Amino acid sequence: MADLLQFTIAGLSQGAVYALVAMGFVAVFSVSGVINLAQGEFAALGGLVALSGVGAGLPMPLALVVALLVVGLVAVLMQRLAIAPVRRMTTLVSIILTLGVSTALKALMLLLYGPQGRGLPPLPGPDLVIGGVSVRAQELWILGVTAVVAVAVTVFYDRTMLGKALRACAEQPVAARLVGISPVAAATVAFAVAGLLGAIAGVLASPIQLTQWDSGLLLGLKGFVAATLGGLVSIRGAVLGGLVLGVLESLVAGYIDSGYRDAVAFVLLIVVLVARPEGVFGRHAQARV
Repeated sequence: MADLLQFTIAGLSQGAVYALVAMGFVAVFSVSGVINLAQGEFAALGGLVALSGVGAGLPMPLALVVALLVVGLVAVLMQRLAIAPVRRMTTLVSIILTLGVSTALKALMLLLYGPQGRGLPPLPGPDLVIGGVSVRAQELWILGVTAVVAVAVTVFYDRTMLGKALRACAEQPVAARLVGISPVAAATVAFAVAGLLGAIAGVLASPIQLTQWDSGLLLGLKGFVAATLGGLVSIRGAVLGGLVLGVLESLVAGYIDSGYRDAVAFVLLIVVLVARPEGVFGRHAQARV
């Protein structure tokens, strides 16, 4: 029983990181209808920028703020320079564009930071042992921050005027234009939100798993699987999808073989796309990609 609880706690903390990345996918897709394949690179870049800040002598909180600002700016530039100029965003074009940006970001990170992986120091706090189950302070930080961010994003979309305007652009684009809401501006805000979410995921994950130029690849893929489980349009579904994926990975690694951990996400993605393409936890989405 202790082993099951231990694997579950570890899976929930890892799944919370996937959930943050998945919320970034949802933020962009639900407004612009584009699946951003560079979402994982936002996470890697956030971790690396925070590492540079700490290495330069900045206090940890200030380094985290710098990471959020830099990745948010990169996400906005991506939308303005690569996405917005395209008048007719077809499926093929959107795939090529976001994949191209993803590749360019990886190359830039390799050039700036080199191939060596590094990790941020863990956030402060005592590790806990409850009933024979060990819980690291960093895992509590990940779960707590993810919960706060998920609630904040949900409130933003459901309760604020700006959030409602973003949703209007996705659900009624013609009506949104008629009342003066710019779809391009809405998409820019959505990319900024996605960048911030990716940066938070990268910073939180860095003390547990090394951050390097290509670490965003798996994070992005697993975040996409989590978002798909939630139907690609639901923040709550993305969070649930991330947690379920993290726990399944942990159980498979603990009870079967750690070598099968990464295969869980891809098997799950195939099963969901075949059996329930609208997502397990979310409502139907007509994906453009």
